[in-house]
Amino acid sequence: MARWENSVSRTLKVAAAVALFSLLVVARLAWNYLGTESVASESVKYQLGLIGSSIYEYHSSTGRWPAKLADLAQTSLPVQSYNWKLWMPPFVIVWHDDLKPNPKDNAGVVLAYHNKGLLAELGRKWVLWGDLRTEYVKTGRLRALLDQQAGTRTDKQN
Repeated sequence: MARWENSVSRTLKVAAAVALFSLLVVARLAWNYLGTESVASESVKYQLGLIGSSIYEYHSSTGRWPAKLADLAQTSLPVQSYNWKLWMPPFVIVWHDDLKPNPKDNAGVVLAYHNKGLLAELGRKWVLWGDLRTEYVKTGRLRALLDQQAGTRTDKQN
């Protein structure tokens, strides 16, 4: 009887150790993907930065603010990222026609945000501000900002 109890006890300990190890591995993978410093987040921030710089580049070269995706094709965006049209769909660009030429003067203005995927579904979205900063904001706050800015822009899902 003692031998059977010993075997069960050892089996339970091994099962608990395997379960704990599995939980740690899954937690680490989730942290690596969902953290604000994860590769996925860094990629989104980089792509938002490309969008923002192309918006200001278009204005610098034409004197107008871009109003559609084809306008950004006239910037260095296709050179910086040849597959930019492929990664553009999860992003929403907020098309403004009254920005100031200096990005620092547009600090409170939303230029673009990441709207799809697991990162966006967790209640927060990466936002590109008019001064080219990126920030991970709650979806409710983003909605309020977009509603506040609604008189001066139009959103288009790309």
